[in-house]
Amino acid sequence: MSTTRIRIVGMNCPKCVAGLQAMLEALPGVRRVEMHVDHGDATVEHDPQVSRETLLERVEAAGYDAL
Repeated sequence: MSTTRIRIVGMNCPKCVAGLQAMLEALPGVRRVEMHVDHGDATVEHDPQVSRETLLERVEAAGYDAL
């Protein structure tokens, strides 16, 4: 199991958090997503085959900047 922390720019409301969490959790190989709206980031537990780049691409596809 791997853990990746992603900084998400523009995530500032409960609706944003819920949408991003559901989108990341739907990605094959993702086991758990913990969103932190106060810090503007997410911690994602996932299979090693899921790359950081894949996670960043998903967040960016939703219209947010991901670091």
